[in-house]
Amino acid sequence: MLVGRVRWMAVAALGVVALASVRAQQVAPSAGGGKALTVQRIYSQPSLNGKLTRGLAWTPSSKQISYFESKGAGKEAHSEFWVLDAGSGERQILISSDKLESALPAELTKKTQATGLGRHAPAEYRWSPKGDALLFVGTSSLAWYDVKTQTAKTLTSGKEAIADAKISPDGRTVSFVRAHNVWLVDLASGTERALTKGGTEEIRKGELDWVYPEELEIQTAYWWAPDSSAIAYLEMNESKVSQFPLVDFNSFDGRAEMQRYPVAGGANPIVHVYVAPVSGGAAKLMDTGAQNEIYIPRVNWLPDSRQLAIQRLNRPQTVLELLLAEASSGKSRVVLTDKDDYWINLSDDLHFLKDGKRFLWSSERSGYRHIYLYGIDGKQQAQLTRGDW
Repeated sequence: MLVGRVRWMAVAALGVVALASVRAQQVAPSAGGGKALTVQRIYSQPSLNGKLTRGLAWTPSSKQISYFESKGAGKEAHSEFWVLDAGSGERQILISSDKLESALPAELTKKTQATGLGRHAPAEYRWSPKGDALLFVGTSSLAWYDVKTQTAKTLTSGKEAIADAKISPDGRTVSFVRAHNVWLVDLASGTERALTKGGTEEIRKGELDWVYPEELEIQTAYWWAPDSSAIAYLEMNESKVSQFPLVDFNSFDGRAEMQRYPVAGGANPIVHVYVAPVSGGAAKLMDTGAQNEIYIPRVNWLPDSRQLAIQRLNRPQTVLELLLAEASSGKSRVVLTDKDDYWINLSDDLHFLKDGKRFLWSSERSGYRHIYLYGIDGKQQAQLTRGDW
């Protein structure tokens, strides 16, 4: 579950920092010569900051942690890509600085005014499902790096911004959001195409607005089916949401950018869920009811790739319903409902078991959040945790 993954990531981060600190002490055991710390020592080499790491992630095997490590300063600054064995603590360079420089999308190799990270824009990356390749994500381009051959190729590039890049579960396709639509790149042929069409600033397809990630803590607006056959996505109609000007302080003339922000009591985006087959064809609308004054804060595929779990929340956030929808027809049914007189906290604890017949659901209905086991028919089978905690 998400909480567990976050805790393991925190442990991993602390482990990397601790190991780096120990090694730094081993390399320079008494850099100050046992004397009092002086201004001259603070600004001399080797740096007292230790080694900077970023981009911590588990490899697909869950046995190693990968990360970028910055070295040097000023014009000599460079980054390397490392992996660290979680069991032994041993680490090794996976991609050297010179190869990383050529592999990263062009805009990530340009010098920036960022501080502390070698004056390079930070890079995002995704591991392929098999752990044999890496997807490097730039602001407007994507690069694919083959770990075995140590070679890279550009998947797509341009002037328009790219967001929310993902690799399909079968490792054959890369998806991303550009120009308010979801796009696909076939890794074998390099062919690029739009999965959704008609997306605009007002009608966003597979792209989040401001309020959903800010208030509902949702991080994406589209989801790959486990078998890679389809993508479920949110369509957000923002045409009635208020707009406010925000000054772009990076611009020379102080130009303003318009930001849609739903004020209290004002219009929220109207959100629908669609499923689009990757092979082509029209997207199917999922039935989430006739009421538009709702939130769709969570969407999950079931293991069979035939059904979607859609959470529907009323605007006062006092009624949360779990719907199961057929991906092929869009027909849905309410499986369970949680109610509270005042407020319902959302979670990421929904988990379907491999048999596809049962799922875990957390609820604060008792006054404390606990885990419950449900059948796919919506009947509670067991309460798995208890206590005033």
